[in-house]
Amino acid sequence: MNPWHEDYKRRYAQLKENGKSFFPHTVFKDVCVALLVLTVLFALAYYRPAELEPLADPTDTHYNPRPEWYFLFLFQALKFFPGNLEAVAAILLPGLGVLLLMGVPFLDRGPKRHPFDRPLWTGLGLAGIAGFAALTWAGVRSPLTNPTEEADPQVAAGRRLYDQMSCAYCHKIGGKGGAVGPALDKVAGDETEEWLTRHFKDPQSVTPGSAMPKMNLLDDEVKILVAYMKSMHAEEPFTKAAPKIFADNCAACHKLGKEGGEAGPDLSFIGTARDKAFIKKYVEDPSTSKPDSAMPAFKGQLTDVQIEDVARYLSSQGR
Repeated sequence: MNPWHEDYKRRYAQLKENGKSFFPHTVFKDVCVALLVLTVLFALAYYRPAELEPLADPTDTHYNPRPEWYFLFLFQALKFFPGNLEAVAAILLPGLGVLLLMGVPFLDRGPKRHPFDRPLWTGLGLAGIAGFAALTWAGVRSPLTNPTEEADPQVAAGRRLYDQMSCAYCHKIGGKGGAVGPALDKVAGDETEEWLTRHFKDPQSVTPGSAMPKMNLLDDEVKILVAYMKSMHAEEPFTKAAPKIFADNCAACHKLGKEGGEAGPDLSFIGTARDKAFIKKYVEDPSTSKPDSAMPAFKGQLTDVQIEDVARYLSSQGR
């Protein structure tokens, strides 16, 4: 047996003989620390509770998904890998890191425990911590996926009232909700403001036999609900020329289905994430929404009618 191990056993026995018993001395210390930690957690939960985001809105295409801070390092690491190598960053590399940590007791079998006496493993540990910290900070400072756009206050208020009144029990928006009444994102936006106002005040007056009861809404409530309904009007159809405009000007960099280039994002499902207004603005001048975009501005290269047409075409993709 190694001399250092014998020396360790001798010192351990001596310390154990001169020390205090685990119960109640050590247990008391553990209980005190646990109570302190719980007190801090209760205080934070009471005075600084977690902020909840608004209810998920299937019609909102500008949400910026971001993980909690302890996953920001992985969120940032994914940006260094193309989509087809996402599994390497999300599964393979973290898995190898966990295996390395599990293997440290078998790889570092020296008798010395002081960090300065273990320069290799101490250095690797510090490098790992620095890497996590750097990626986390880069994730905090990373730009938003979607540009922040101020919502119409009346539309936002109407959406909140829609949720508060549980209208989704009877109506669908974005495929979510009940089937008692019509899907509002398919029909409501095409009605006039006057019709919607009369309908919200007295459904029977405009739709005899309607299953919707009279809600006794205030005028201000009717106004914001009408604004919310009008915000969901159906997109206008694109012309037969729109696919050719896309093929001539966009397909070299962007893919639709199986056709197109890969220099830019795949736009096969762009309609599920962006509306026509955003796409039109982006095609006109990408730098207004994403300053570092490599895409050129098409304002001046295409006519306003052509940009409108291709925006309608793209907003229909994936739906």
